[in-house]
Amino acid sequence: MDDSQLRILKGLSPFSALSDADFTKIAARGEIKHQPAGALIFKRFSHDADSHWLLTGRLNLVNDAFENRPFTETDSQTYGAVDDFQPHTVSAVCEEPCAVFALPKAVQSEIDTLLEAAASTAENSLSTGNWMERLLSTPLFEFIPPTNIQALFKRFKTRQVTSGEIIIKQGDPGDFFYMIKTGAVSVHVEMNGKVNQVAKLTAGQSFGQDALVSDLPRNATVMATAPCELGMLTEADFED
Repeated sequence: MDDSQLRILKGLSPFSALSDADFTKIAARGEIKHQPAGALIFKRFSHDADSHWLLTGRLNLVNDAFENRPFTETDSQTYGAVDDFQPHTVSAVCEEPCAVFALPKAVQSEIDTLLEAAASTAENSLSTGNWMERLLSTPLFEFIPPTNIQALFKRFKTRQVTSGEIIIKQGDPGDFFYMIKTGAVSVHVEMNGKVNQVAKLTAGQSFGQDALVSDLPRNATVMATAPCELGMLTEADFED
């Protein structure tokens, strides 16, 4: 794998939640396949030993009514793996040359174990200063002038949630941006009538940033998988 492909993969779920060392180990277990236009990645109703992440290019997803839906690099950032169901609900065909990362599904249980361990460590050790530092390293916040940072942090509201509680729901209007101070959440996306878990997030990570930059409805459901303390910002907080 070249560095540019690794950077793309590291930005996708669930790899974005892994430490650099864990990501390197997991990425080595998979393979990037360069496919020509017209290549079939997987077939509808088939069972697949691998999960697939689109890194570059564009796919057509064909359902049982032979209707086509495009799947782009932007969709990879939103949904993670392409149609990660057993059996597949659609066929995936390259509309143009594509780079696709294939990872055995058996390896994903190892990712879950790594993320659970990271969540436990983060919950026990993440200080206020550390979560603020991690927040400021995200693209949404890294260009905020230093003079505005202190005022912004004062606007954070706190929300306590219990394990199993739904924090945001796909399709609802966006209201808050959330920062996980302690705890862990799972992210679920409904696509083609099925719900797929696409990410696990832990202390120091954030979600719901679309509420700060657009009026689009929520593109995923987020549920607490442990008791959480969340920091929240509204669009008005961010713009003032």
